[in-house]
Amino acid sequence: MAVQEKRYTLAEFHDFSDLPENKNRLLELINGEIVEKVASFTPSKTAMRIGRFIGNFADPIGYVTGADGSYILSPEHEFMPDVGYISKARLPHEPERQVQGPPDLAVEVKSPTDSKREMRQKAEDYLRFDTKMVWLVFPDERRVEVYVLDEDVQEFGIDDILDGGDVLPGFTLPIRDIFPE
Repeated sequence: MAVQEKRYTLAEFHDFSDLPENKNRLLELINGEIVEKVASFTPSKTAMRIGRFIGNFADPIGYVTGADGSYILSPEHEFMPDVGYISKARLPHEPERQVQGPPDLAVEVKSPTDSKREMRQKAEDYLRFDTKMVWLVFPDERRVEVYVLDEDVQEFGIDDILDGGDVLPGFTLPIRDIFPE
């Protein structure tokens, strides 16, 4: 949901998001536009499950962030993936606020207010700003789309198994574990 029509710089976005009335809002900067993420139970629960699986695997080698962990991708893009992963090799010290740069893996879970078109555009934006892999998760359809730069989009259904590719070598996650019966 767009908050304003004006195009904002990163500094203006931070000033806006630091206002007391915006303290508890999940705000992103997309193409200079401030967009509020809408909280919803099923997407949040799904993201937490995925984050737990990734975190259990990646804890010694990287950081896993939730929906309030933000990544500055460009002067007009600050994204807060539902789950983000960044290796300790790329981020040797935890920042106080935003990560300066893209996550290695971004996971976006479809909420009732998201359109597939907007989600797919966001996946392309992540890749354009050097995120290595993006998972778009569709709880209602129990499937995941995987985006990797210069590769065809892969679709995974309930009987398939995701893998971490070059981002998380050796990591696997059965789709069935994301969407338990």
